[in-house]
Amino acid sequence: MKLKRILSLLAATTMTVTALTGAMSVSAISADDGEYDPNAYYTSGRCGENANWLINTDCTLIISGTGEMSKCYEAQTQNGTLSYWGWENAAKGIQKLVVEEGISLKSDYNFSSLGNLTEAVFPSTVTNLHMCLSTNRSNLKDVWIYTKDLENTFDNSNLAAYPNAGSGTKWHIYQNSTTENSLRDGLKLTDNNIEYITEDQKFPEIENRTPIEVAEVTDTSGPCGLGCKYIYDKKTKILTISGKGPMFSGLSVDQWGYYKYKDEITEVVVEEGITYIGKCAFGKFDNQMSEKSSEYPNLTKLTLPSTVKIIENNAFYRSGLETISFSEGLEKIREAVFAYTPLSGDLNLPKSVNQVGPYSFSGTNITSVNLNEGMVLGDQAFENCNLIKEVTIPKGLIYLRSINGQYARENSTFARCESLEKVIIKGVGTVEEYGDDMENGLGECLFTRCTSLKEIIIDCKDIEYVGAFRLNSAGVSQEYGTFWMENNPTFYIYKNSTTEKTLRNAGYLKEDNTVYIADFSKLETAISDAESVETDKYTDESVSTFTQALDAGKAILEDLTSTQDEVDSAVKAINDAKNALEEKKSDPSESDPTTPSDSSDPTSPTKPTTPTNPTGGNVKKTTSPAQKASQAKATAEKAIKQAKITSLTAKAKGKKKITVSWKKVAKAVGYEVQASIKKNFKKNVINKVTTKNKVVFKKLKSKKKYFVRVRAYATYKDAKGKTQKVYSKWFKSKKKVKVK
Repeated sequence: MKLKRILSLLAATTMTVTALTGAMSVSAISADDGEYDPNAYYTSGRCGENANWLINTDCTLIISGTGEMSKCYEAQTQNGTLSYWGWENAAKGIQKLVVEEGISLKSDYNFSSLGNLTEAVFPSTVTNLHMCLSTNRSNLKDVWIYTKDLENTFDNSNLAAYPNAGSGTKWHIYQNSTTENSLRDGLKLTDNNIEYITEDQKFPEIENRTPIEVAEVTDTSGPCGLGCKYIYDKKTKILTISGKGPMFSGLSVDQWGYYKYKDEITEVVVEEGITYIGKCAFGKFDNQMSEKSSEYPNLTKLTLPSTVKIIENNAFYRSGLETISFSEGLEKIREAVFAYTPLSGDLNLPKSVNQVGPYSFSGTNITSVNLNEGMVLGDQAFENCNLIKEVTIPKGLIYLRSINGQYARENSTFARCESLEKVIIKGVGTVEEYGDDMENGLGECLFTRCTSLKEIIIDCKDIEYVGAFRLNSAGVSQEYGTFWMENNPTFYIYKNSTTEKTLRNAGYLKEDNTVYIADFSKLETAISDAESVETDKYTDESVSTFTQALDAGKAILEDLTSTQDEVDSAVKAINDAKNALEEKKSDPSESDPTTPSDSSDPTSPTKPTTPTNPTGGNVKKTTSPAQKASQAKATAEKAIKQAKITSLTAKAKGKKKITVSWKKVAKAVGYEVQASIKKNFKKNVINKVTTKNKVVFKKLKSKKKYFVRVRAYATYKDAKGKTQKVYSKWFKSKKKVKVK
């Protein structure tokens, strides 16, 4: 015991010294007699008189021993004296929990800090779960309970601590046991939530009991999570985060080991393998959202890999961040992540992003943003983004309600965007209001105080409600009303639709601000018919007029503010141009090569005279199918010689994808595009044929270099009436691009 005590004191001393430098320290075992340093990572220790814990190299937390698990530690933090378990600082890196036979639970919140837990296993000696899983509901996939005697202690006070019946969590239990009755009655579980353990299934033995290693602390490097480390380069002023798993801190902002370099860091590079960026990683929490200066004022650039799934609250709040390189794979951007940074330009969110939290981009200098269909949107996500002029609201958004003071703000997404002039609403969404979800509507306060708003184009017919969708209505706060606008914007809507009825009942539509969207059905038909026309058999001049009319019609179709007269005129122009298409005349120089040509050479064969009909008049000359095919082929070959491609661009956009584009050529009917890892294109060739001037190659090999080439083709019909192709030469320059 003396040796153990000495080791504990040495560990505590080391932790104290390291904490003074601003870096999180490392310990192989937590103190046995109550010492606990909130600035340290621990990988094993005691959690009861006869109970021990260990985090192994698989990021599994193992509780072993006998008796009640009840020992935690008290620590002095900026929030006062708080109680913590020894694994607290490493909690978000733990993926699996195994409580072994012999252990029982006493405390309510033993494992509440395991925020990324996906699996939990409980033995026969645990007969009461208390509220031990209170914050692990979102990621928890499987819960194994090897007792038949679990008590039904679930009531309204602790139901929120467990995954609900539709969460996707699978409960593995014994059939016809007290445990099954307790879970069905208490948590309202159904057959879809339950999978039975067979009688011969034994409690799983954990063979791996090797403690996970934590990075060594130096002046410029150290741990920032289980399996994660940071390295700061003083010369380049670049901070690199590497390893596997989530990046997270301890209990306060200044525990990040690189915090002492907060005024120097100019760039953060997060490498492949990191899955999570922790709370306040490069920004300090500010509950009042004040104008306080940043903790990382010179941090201007951020690079994120595809492995990062979540960026936690305030991660870059009020930093100097100007540019971000997002990758497909990112799913959740939590609260105030990039708020009040000088982030500028177009914000291109990956299609994988399904949640944008409250205040996430508030006060930035972005000029545009794309919102993904079905994403969850927190309130005031883009508040005070004063350079955005136009925005599109897609269908299927989920608007989350949050409480701020006395007001319930139901997604004031673009509140106070003073330059916003045009809004296009593509569809309805769902508003989560105190658990009572309201579908087919729009959230409140979407465009509060957008004083420049001129047009609201609603391209959906089924809006059934709009929350507090009223203009300065009695009893509705002017600041938090949905469309508190003094400039009376014009609404574009479909006539006699549910949307029109809803907005009229809400008092929004007036005679001077309502415009009905035109009927585009005839224009859609005209464009569809025109696109099926084979233009290669018509003269260039008539095709040019036809193409111009078609392109103009498409532009009218895409603009919902087009008037009915403009739509009708576009229909007429397309149909007139189609009817005026002029077929090409046959070229004498491309006649049947077997026919003797006229020549002044006296030695040349005499051109035969046209036979005469005995009854009078000339006999009409006929052309065989072979002759017609030969003429058509010659025409196609002549056309393709003129079809020269003058540019080729290849870019790696998105994971395992290449986008290839080139300048259209007038004489081409279509194009053949090839990609290969071989420069000579003799092996592993991927081939695409298109009539457009752009293709996307998908599912390519990541990190591989591909060569790309393109050529044009024209078509003709052979003697049997089948379409044949005549190709140009490959574009002289092959492009090389590395896949992400």
